[in-house]
Amino acid sequence: MDPSQSKDLRSFFGTLVAHGHPRAVPRPNQSTLLPASKLDTGLNAAGTFFQLAKDVGDAASNVPYVKAVAGVLSQIIKIRDEIQANKERCDEIIDLVLSKTTIILQSLESVYRTNGADGFEDLKSDLESYSDFLQGVLRDELEPYKTQSKLKSYINRGKKSSDLQKIERQLNHFAELFSVKRQVAVSVDTRNTITLLSKPVPPAEVIPQALPACPEIVIGREAVVDNVVQAVLSSPKPRVALLGPGGIGKTTIGTTVLHDARITSAYPTKYFVSSELASTTELLEISIADALAIPHSSRGVGLLSQIVHSIHRNPNPILLYIDNLETVWEVESEQPKVDRFLEVLSGANSRLAILITMRGIQEPKTSFLWNPIIILGLDTMNSIAMFESLSHQPADASAHELLLKLSGSPLAIKLFALMVKEGDAPSHLLSSWNEHGDTVLEIGGKHRLSSLEQSIHLSVFSPRIDDTGRLVLGLIALMPDGLSTASPWFQGFESILPDEAPLQPTLRALRRMALLDKIGQPSRWQMLPPIRQFCLRLAGSTSPAVIALVELYIKTVIDHADSTAPPSHRIIVPEMSNIRSLLLHGAKLSPVLPSIGHASAYYANWAYWQDIDDSTIIMSFLHLAIPKAEKAHMYVSLGKPHMRWNRLGAAETSFAQALELYREVQDRRGEASTHRSFGELHRRRDQLDDAETSFAHALELYREIQSRLGQANTHHSIGDLQKHRNRLDAAEESFTHALELYREAQNRWGEANTHQSIGDLYQRQDRLDDAEVSLSLALELHREVQNRRGEANTHFSVGGLRRRRGRLGAAGVSFAHALEVYGEIRNRQGEASTHISIGDLHQRGNRLDASEASFSLALELYREIQNQLGEANALKSIGNLHQRRDRLDAAEVSFSLALELYREVQNRLGEANTHKSIGNIHERRDRLDAAEASFALASELFGELQDLWSIANCTLSQGRVRLRALDVNGASAAFSGALGLWNDIHDLWGIAQSHHAFGDLCLTSDRLGDAETSLYLALDMFTTQVESPLHEALVNRSIGELHLRREQFDDSERVFRRALELDILADSRVGQAQSNWGLGKMFMTKGDLGAAESSYFTALQLFFEIDDYQAAPCLLDFGKLWVLQGELEEDRGSDIEFLRTRWNQEKTITAEVK
Repeated sequence: MDPSQSKDLRSFFGTLVAHGHPRAVPRPNQSTLLPASKLDTGLNAAGTFFQLAKDVGDAASNVPYVKAVAGVLSQIIKIRDEIQANKERCDEIIDLVLSKTTIILQSLESVYRTNGADGFEDLKSDLESYSDFLQGVLRDELEPYKTQSKLKSYINRGKKSSDLQKIERQLNHFAELFSVKRQVAVSVDTRNTITLLSKPVPPAEVIPQALPACPEIVIGREAVVDNVVQAVLSSPKPRVALLGPGGIGKTTIGTTVLHDARITSAYPTKYFVSSELASTTELLEISIADALAIPHSSRGVGLLSQIVHSIHRNPNPILLYIDNLETVWEVESEQPKVDRFLEVLSGANSRLAILITMRGIQEPKTSFLWNPIIILGLDTMNSIAMFESLSHQPADASAHELLLKLSGSPLAIKLFALMVKEGDAPSHLLSSWNEHGDTVLEIGGKHRLSSLEQSIHLSVFSPRIDDTGRLVLGLIALMPDGLSTASPWFQGFESILPDEAPLQPTLRALRRMALLDKIGQPSRWQMLPPIRQFCLRLAGSTSPAVIALVELYIKTVIDHADSTAPPSHRIIVPEMSNIRSLLLHGAKLSPVLPSIGHASAYYANWAYWQDIDDSTIIMSFLHLAIPKAEKAHMYVSLGKPHMRWNRLGAAETSFAQALELYREVQDRRGEASTHRSFGELHRRRDQLDDAETSFAHALELYREIQSRLGQANTHHSIGDLQKHRNRLDAAEESFTHALELYREAQNRWGEANTHQSIGDLYQRQDRLDDAEVSLSLALELHREVQNRRGEANTHFSVGGLRRRRGRLGAAGVSFAHALEVYGEIRNRQGEASTHISIGDLHQRGNRLDASEASFSLALELYREIQNQLGEANALKSIGNLHQRRDRLDAAEVSFSLALELYREVQNRLGEANTHKSIGNIHERRDRLDAAEASFALASELFGELQDLWSIANCTLSQGRVRLRALDVNGASAAFSGALGLWNDIHDLWGIAQSHHAFGDLCLTSDRLGDAETSLYLALDMFTTQVESPLHEALVNRSIGELHLRREQFDDSERVFRRALELDILADSRVGQAQSNWGLGKMFMTKGDLGAAESSYFTALQLFFEIDDYQAAPCLLDFGKLWVLQGELEEDRGSDIEFLRTRWNQEKTITAEVK
């Protein structure tokens, strides 16, 4: 370099000192003081940089690349004022370059002072590389923002290929490189301390660093702070490591502990060291020396010795808090040095406590043991509290949803809250998160504490994570539920990794960095949602590994398509969320992956089996160029959820398209399957003749292709149809055919389901012992084939059977078993149906509040899964309960809502039953004409459905209305009509009910002999054939009334007491009240007024307890008793006041309900 060039170089550095960064304030007396943390960037770093630049400029005038570096630095400094967009980020980059260059210049100065100008000869290639790097920063990260619009800058934030952390990492590399080069002469003494043989530097005062301020807002960390404090105080030589993923709050917790009064009392001397920029052990030593205020004059020789000496001579207990130790420990070559450094440091003072924070879950590998404390995320309640505290506004629904996605990360919650505080709407941020992920949460700049993305980036691009690790992260990110360790998923995942990379060591490394965790049983490798959002970008959407992963899932779903095979359940069901995610990702790939349409159809079938409406996944594939047979399969699988969730028109369209495609490709099996699906659709619409035709077509096709399993399934469907039409003998014949075919096909799953259907049919036929046998067989087979849903369904049927037999306690046990299994397999529809049955059971036992709670829970579940038919059924049950409690207005509202839903889903059976219930309300209100009209409308609808059983039941109700209207002939005709219908369908329960009704009719018309004949005939049937204790008790009460009319008091008492025994057996409190009421009337007629009073009083207490409307007429009879006793009001004042109070309460409750 000629003299003029040397002069230019010296002039350049002089200009930097005199006219550098506009905000720079030179610190000429601190030419060798290195910054200890990022707090020295900007103003402080600039002063150091300009002074050092002048010194090095004088020394390096003959080194060619120093001028190149100087030129780029000059442009970087000057461009600061020319930046027009993304200014904060660019300022941060410039400050970072100046800060790191300060360290590099200090190394160059040390080289010069140790070896003179000759020392620069070995640095030419390094200076060239550094110059090229700075040129790249200027070109790619700064110059584009001289003209770029702010809008474009906002849109592109977080999307640049080279970000701040990458720049920082490369600067750290150069700082370390030049630091190593300056250690030209190094000797290691016997105490393993490093002696740098550079020339002594001028002394300079070092001001002790102040502790960081105590965090103002710390929410939900009381317990963990207390744990850390106790860990420090409970050990004579505490060595505590706070571990966890980035942004989890380790620094906040550590700083809070530092200021805790208990710690301050125990440790008068406390030091805080930020090692965020310490990329080497030497730089860590410098940072600690700065914290201890060790003079620079003592640092030239044996800095570690000086640190040890400074700690050793302090008479007070010392707490040394080193934050972000992972920065240097992550560098593989530095790990042994750091471990050795900590071991030396640990022995410096018996009163020394060391507290560190590190990303990940692995502490340093020292000879002494650490007390590791892993920091977890905040729970939901504290996440909301933190958000509301920082944002100064309540969390709305969108805020709640996004907080759940942030998994309790305090950094993420803080950024979210501050953005909301600055004006961003939670709904907008939620939408942006769903679209862009973690890049949304930033509050300016790209520092790890101002950007969630950058915080995660530090962990993902740690030196401890190699390219295979990042690929594994990217692949697992595509799976919402993480990577299963079960077969075949884990082995399949390992097989798609390039170069047969071993998976287990990679997973362990990712776990040590707290990027993955192994949870659950069977276990899964999962990541927190914010980390997953970041890692979705790592694998590449169309990389060979991603395509191989999607193909693995397609093949596995097709290989395990049979939902009746227990092994398939164990493989497919736990993986449903991952299957869905990867299939949808596969839909975006081109060309179309083979068999992806079949896989989507099988997935939809599995979802349907679990009562999940996921028809949208098939719709995502229909536009693709998929073979016709494959697309036909998709249409059938699409039609099934449409049908279940009451989109009947859409279901018909899907089945029609499937049928057309199957015919085009001449797939007879597919045709048969679609005809069977059409049959189920027609049955749902109550088009029963059409259903029968479709099933016949399906059966014919299955016979043609000799498919036993297809024939068995169709016979089963025909049996269900016949049972629906009350053709019970024909239904039994169909189920028997199905059972034989399932046995021939060795399909135990089908056998189990058919035994259950036969058991339900036997209940309808009043063959209760046979029903119990069939259901026991079904339960045994369901357990054998591990069909948990079938097991739950059978428990449900057994509960209904036991309820029918009056064994209410045993019924409750069966329903509880069903509810437990439905809950385990997450079958919401099964849970809801069971809650309805439990509510009915509570109602039978007069536990009306419990009944209402069960019905309400069922209603909530049906609404959750958007099952309108179930919702209508729940509303109807609630209406029946209101009617039972004499809340007739509320009952009418419930029935109206149910009727509207039944019409909406085209369920005429539900409409008919609801009209019948409305008729019951009219009857209760003595609107007898309206009641008969409702029963007639219900009967008409039942007629359209060819439901003879229900027509007979409606006819019986019409007869009771006519009897109340004293239309004896009309009532007799109705009862005769009902009896004829029940005889036609051989329904013993209905025949017994009709005989009971005839008996009551004869009692009303004083035909006591006919009444006796009919009532005893009914009693015999309910006792020996139908086995219904409740109905047996009802008939006994009617017989007791008969004996009372004949003044056969002993017989009357005997029969009423038998009724009471049956009521107690059936746990029917309303029955017990009615039987006591009957006894009271009998005793009063007999003249035993004391016994009458006791019976009436017991009846009234029971009526009041169960909130039953019959309390009113019973109270009137009690009043008649007092008249007979000739007692005045003042003589019975306390009793009258008690009953008057209860009666007023009853009227108040009724008024409130209305």
